[in-house]
Amino acid sequence: MTRFNFIKMRLLAGPPSLSWTVALGLGFVAVPTLLRLAADSVITGTAFSTFYPFVVIAALFIGWKGATGVALAAAVVANYLFMEPRYVLFAQTGDTIGVASFLISCAMIIFVMDTLRRTLIDLEVSSKREARLNSELKHLNGELQHRVKNILAIVQALTSHTFRGLPGTEEAIRKLNMRLHALAEAQAVLVAGDWESCHLPDLAVRALAPFNGQGAIRLKGPHCSLPERSCVPMVLALHELGTNALKYGSLSTLDGTVEVRWQIRTANGDGSAEELLLTWTEIGGPSVEIPKRRGLGTKLVAQQTGIDAATMDFRPEGLVCEIVVKDAIAETSHGF
Repeated sequence: MTRFNFIKMRLLAGPPSLSWTVALGLGFVAVPTLLRLAADSVITGTAFSTFYPFVVIAALFIGWKGATGVALAAAVVANYLFMEPRYVLFAQTGDTIGVASFLISCAMIIFVMDTLRRTLIDLEVSSKREARLNSELKHLNGELQHRVKNILAIVQALTSHTFRGLPGTEEAIRKLNMRLHALAEAQAVLVAGDWESCHLPDLAVRALAPFNGQGAIRLKGPHCSLPERSCVPMVLALHELGTNALKYGSLSTLDGTVEVRWQIRTANGDGSAEELLLTWTEIGGPSVEIPKRRGLGTKLVAQQTGIDAATMDFRPEGLVCEIVVKDAIAETSHGF
């Protein structure tokens, strides 16, 4: 990895100044020439064996123009010193063909290195642009969340001031304020994500935090993501279930508990889609009776946009509620 980073830095750095390019270019011709002279008694049949690596190095350090100069100078030097008859430039047709082959190979090497350089530059620019956009989006998300909370706080204040003093409105105002708080939590969960989904168990933990001070709510299920359309309805539904359990259900007693379990199951017979099944089970509370009327809270725990199915079974031993959300995706096999 260190070597790759060095090569990447060299490619992104670009060629040095003209004086350094000339000096390095001369070195990239002189060093392989000396190496070829030192091995002259061993190497036969090729005049360019020591020059190829230095053409690659030249393309890396001094750019395609400098590398082209190195290749041309190496072709002349190798033809003059190492091709028979020696000390004569292009004495035979074979010499010309050999030099041409060397230059074509060098051109391919230089082209590949320059293409790699340009590709890395484009990727680096794109990466910096993406990082900047992500930073701006994060800032925008935070600002939007702050504004939404301010708006909800204003709505709460207006509601309290408008109906203050009117008989029989205290309980209604309290319920409205709690639901506005749940809506603010839903927006926080959504803004903290990627605007396209929200995640369990994070959503359930935040929605049920006001009711779980004694640790009576137990959560169990895999990490999974829900579509954006389901985030707010799910938070409001869980909040209503928690409110009902605290007032009338298992959380209204010291020994009562709530189990919230969810799983991802196949939605279609062919296994082409998945859906979330969340089960809310109240245990150890007072005897449950079927409510005689349906209020807003019951309507929030019902089939709607974002909740594809919902059933509430008012068993004497405790409420059992099942919620189905389509297009949920399991993120890991590890449970919560």
